[in-house]
Amino acid sequence: DVAGAARGMSRGMAIVARGGSGGEGSGSVVLENTASTAGGGGSIYGNPKVYELAFGYRDFPGEVSFLQKLAEKHGTGHMRSLLELGAGPAWHSTAAAAAAARTYAVAVDNSAPMLQRARERVTEMGLTDVVAVVQGDITALDTAALRTAAATLHTAGERGSVDEGFDVACLLLGTAAHLLETDDAISCLQGAAAALAPGGIMVLELEHPFDLFEGTLLDAHGDAWESEVDGVKVLVEWGRAGDPFDVTTHIVTRTVGFNVVDPTSGEPVEGWQAIEEQVRCRVFTAPEIDLLARLAGLRVVAGYGDMNFDTPLNDEQAHNMIIV
Repeated sequence: DVAGAARGMSRGMAIVARGGSGGEGSGSVVLENTASTAGGGGSIYGNPKVYELAFGYRDFPGEVSFLQKLAEKHGTGHMRSLLELGAGPAWHSTAAAAAAARTYAVAVDNSAPMLQRARERVTEMGLTDVVAVVQGDITALDTAALRTAAATLHTAGERGSVDEGFDVACLLLGTAAHLLETDDAISCLQGAAAALAPGGIMVLELEHPFDLFEGTLLDAHGDAWESEVDGVKVLVEWGRAGDPFDVTTHIVTRTVGFNVVDPTSGEPVEGWQAIEEQVRCRVFTAPEIDLLARLAGLRVVAGYGDMNFDTPLNDEQAHNMIIV
């Protein structure tokens, strides 16, 4: 039996970190390799096709609707513009742009394979006029470049000027877990704050700290799930018994693995290689985020236990930690 290492996973909703750390104090948040994006070995963050199989089951249009409602309740009153940090395949940017409101979006990532896949997705969905994909480090954001990218979108003028910044910035799917160094976390939040319009909001999705307080991380159990898409099944291992957790830094070094198999036979599918790697993730608490936000010129206005208004942060059914 596999015990849930992450509360969200044990309750059926995975929160997965996008991108990785280039090393302690590196100032660059990316895990990048030269593996083919068509499916193969190496890092999960260098294999968008496997990544999408493993984590693409989430309701991205529904999550974008939640972001819109957060902007209405806590922010500028609308989400005409979205800045998606650590965007990976740009799921939220494209979902926002494809919605009826046709929000324009800028998706930022620092992984070449993910950037390629994001641009492919934007083109496939016919959204090149409303979504820009930009290479960038989330710990050293070039806010001027981001606004320029948004301003060059053909329909940006129809939705108001971006000169004052974005209505919403988001760092979702646990990407913030790779901000291992406090200075990097502050820099990321400062960059986002500088990119926001007056009254704009930043939304973070993090691993729920219940596992930290319940001792699950110290017990170093793991979690596993599977997803069947397009005639193949991907088996995901997220954490393994014995993975180390550092109580002084709140960093867990997780062993993660991905295998693509035939749904009927369970045999490996030709053309896919198993992926196994170690991913270092920092587990944040709500008071830590509150302090980091203050240091970055932001203030916490709300917290939720899932990407909806129905689940309080302290609810037993809370999947993740959403901080606005």
